[in-house]
Amino acid sequence: MRISPNDTKTYHSFTMLNGIKVLIIHSPEAHKSACSLVVNTGSFDDPTDRPGFAHFVEHLLFNGNKKHPQPAQLNDFIAKHGGHTNAWTATEHSSYHFDVQTEMFQPALDYFSNMFIEPLFTDEAIKKEQNAIHEEYKLKLKDDSRRIQQVHKETCNPQHPFHKFTVGNKHTLADLPQRPVKDELVQFWQTHYQSQFMTLCLVSSLPIDELKNTVTELFSEIKTIDATKAKPPLDTDLYRLQDVAQFIAIEPVKELHKLNITFPLPGIDQFYKSKIISFIAHLIGDEGEGSLFERLKELGLINALAAGNGISGSNFKDFNISLELTHAGEDDLEVVLNEVFAYLNWIAKQTAPSYLYNEQKKLTEIGFQYKEDIKPLALANNIVMNMQHYEVDNYIYGDYCMEGYSTAQWQEFFNYITANNMRLTLVSQNIQTDKQAQWYHTPYYVEALSSEQIAQLNSQTCSESQYHFPVKNPYLTKNIKLESPDFDSQTPLSIDTELGWQAWFKQDVSFRVPKGTIYLGLDLPFGTQSKPHQAMMRFYCDLFMDTVSEQHYQAEMAGLHYNLYAHNAGMTLYTSGLSSNQDNLILTLLDNMLTIKFTKMRFKEVKRQLIKHWRNAETNKPISQLFSLLNSKLMPSTASSSELAIELTNVTFEQFETFCTELFSKMFAEILLYGNWTTAQAKSINKKLKSRLKSYQKVIELPRSITALPDAERLYFDKPIKHNDNAALLYIQGTNKVDNIKYDYMEKAAFILISQILSPFSFDYLRTEKQLGYLAGSGYMPLCNTPGLVIYIQSHDYASDILNSNINDCLATFVKEIEAMDIDDLEQHKQAVIHQYNELATNLNQKSQQLWVSIGNQDYSFMQKQIIAMEISTITKPQLIQWCKNKLNKDNVQGIQLGSVSSAN
Repeated sequence: MRISPNDTKTYHSFTMLNGIKVLIIHSPEAHKSACSLVVNTGSFDDPTDRPGFAHFVEHLLFNGNKKHPQPAQLNDFIAKHGGHTNAWTATEHSSYHFDVQTEMFQPALDYFSNMFIEPLFTDEAIKKEQNAIHEEYKLKLKDDSRRIQQVHKETCNPQHPFHKFTVGNKHTLADLPQRPVKDELVQFWQTHYQSQFMTLCLVSSLPIDELKNTVTELFSEIKTIDATKAKPPLDTDLYRLQDVAQFIAIEPVKELHKLNITFPLPGIDQFYKSKIISFIAHLIGDEGEGSLFERLKELGLINALAAGNGISGSNFKDFNISLELTHAGEDDLEVVLNEVFAYLNWIAKQTAPSYLYNEQKKLTEIGFQYKEDIKPLALANNIVMNMQHYEVDNYIYGDYCMEGYSTAQWQEFFNYITANNMRLTLVSQNIQTDKQAQWYHTPYYVEALSSEQIAQLNSQTCSESQYHFPVKNPYLTKNIKLESPDFDSQTPLSIDTELGWQAWFKQDVSFRVPKGTIYLGLDLPFGTQSKPHQAMMRFYCDLFMDTVSEQHYQAEMAGLHYNLYAHNAGMTLYTSGLSSNQDNLILTLLDNMLTIKFTKMRFKEVKRQLIKHWRNAETNKPISQLFSLLNSKLMPSTASSSELAIELTNVTFEQFETFCTELFSKMFAEILLYGNWTTAQAKSINKKLKSRLKSYQKVIELPRSITALPDAERLYFDKPIKHNDNAALLYIQGTNKVDNIKYDYMEKAAFILISQILSPFSFDYLRTEKQLGYLAGSGYMPLCNTPGLVIYIQSHDYASDILNSNINDCLATFVKEIEAMDIDDLEQHKQAVIHQYNELATNLNQKSQQLWVSIGNQDYSFMQKQIIAMEISTITKPQLIQWCKNKLNKDNVQGIQLGSVSSAN
């Protein structure tokens, strides 16, 4: 098996007698163990009159089996031991996976394997999961992605399984005359959950031989009729002749202006070694000089372009060119399409310069050579799917392999890129419709393209000089070098401190990859002094990213990434990727920020986009809107989305130009450099950044604070929402005692431990036991270094006052649960949290994010997590009970209770 030179793990693959393909990965540094199983069955296997059946089976497998008959035993065991478990059902595959503390891995594997050996499908579980799936279905009724996909399904070949409704609801999953659903569930499971359709991946620090024995013992019992029998191939075309050369208009819930130009292809698995489809998508999606994107943007027709994305399966692939249209582009689709086809007809006749493919190959080789580790569960999930598609040698390398392509492959691809083989999908509220999709009730319209339209598009041409391929990438010319470590500092060092300036640096000695990250955080008093200024500062970030995108596109393509984003006190400029040339990139970006001149055309268009984005927040699901309301109540100096939209609407181009001249007049700067640089290099980068900003007045760091809620008092707020669902949320605030560090850490530790125990309990109580709604849960919610706890529920059937009442009942029941809890159970929960908080970062980006969060929390010892873990270890059961009674009692809660008022009410 081909693995990265940077990979220290050991791999062992084998096939069991019952046909399961297994890969065991020994990872000595793994702080958890993980397991992922994929079975080659999904919604495509649903019986024609049983929509959502595969999804239903996925839910029911967690609800008890012959050896472990109690529902959710795996979930409860995993939660108690610091892990996570989940599953999903796709079109042709279903996935089940978990991670857990390594010392509990083998008993967890016993619970997990038995899900697939003899599930019970009890009447009680069937009824419960029918309701759960129905709630899941109703939760997405206003979700545009689901609504748009349903139109896609209805306008393809009705004989192809993609046509099916895949989620299910309580009607499609109910008993039918003379056909009890339980009998059909057992039959489906026996037919489609045979062992030879399965792949299994485990990641652990346990010895390979030990795990192999465990897997062989536990998973050999999964049944098969014939271990050599393969899955029947899918041989029905996704689209018939009458399903292409179609124009489809779809009306969304949110304000969207999108055009998808779809070219159906056959299955593309055979091209994985060449990556030709990805390579051509890269060329068509180019945003540099001479590109289709540049042309359409200059004409004021689009704001964004992406190529290559689209649904795919074993015998089909949609190659999409997705355009985010301006109003002008939507008003003149004919011009947009003519330009797109002029480009496509041009590139189809070209031969791409070899250096372009070689550059992509070089980047993938660098990525593979310096492949960084990821968390065990993510690794298991990635590879177990590769095991369904690649041969053993390429389980790891298959995603990186680029062995070249032929002229015949290039020509074969472009044979499909014609107007005859095209589906146009416009998503906009500015359309007339005459149809409504089943299940999600999406309004839409379908019209066949005329032969004249098809001929016109296929004959589009352009001048010789209008388009050209990207030039050689200058960012890929510099040699990649791993710097020798200066010394191993456990935490970042302060390399520059004075009024208004604080710089931190840590050289990477853990991951040894030629990468780095730089954060430049700017506190900007002028940008945050009022809500109009907050709106303009956030707009500045968006307009800046839009304006410099073409200039720095080559850097992005060379593995360098950047972002400018606003926060409550100002903005942060962030770069990441290969360390070579990253200093030049961030210095150029900073120069851009200080000197940039915006155009009136892009000002108007990006302003319109941002206002649309803020207004679309009012159509988010109710629970998301309650979280936004909570944020505005706790940080009243921060404007809400609706307030920002109102403020920006009134801003003129001249006012914005004036604002930009003052934006950086006063600042506090904080910098973190982490990665493949020496101390001398880091100090040099810091010095150059500082010199760019030397003429601006320096001030102290702006305070970050939230509203301190009244002691022992609960505040209530309702929010009107245009949605058929209702939601409720309770936020409980802790105390941030900066004058008493010991108390401050104890308070955080108590909140975190409670959230660990409350999370599975609240889910079971609100969703499983009370069946109030699909979206329910709780979690730790710190804000501005102040601990907090949140519990929430969204429901289609119950008003928010009933939901809030159930939240109170849940907490009252939870306090009794804590009082009755066994000491050993409490210790297991404590160890799970301690394990989580002591877990080390698995890659450079994750580590840099942790360090930047510490700096933001003014944790300059970079030890807060470890100290909190120590405090958690000291919490006793009586202390925890008293804390729950003080903080969770409904008459004593220091918090905010929110409820939505639905338009349906």
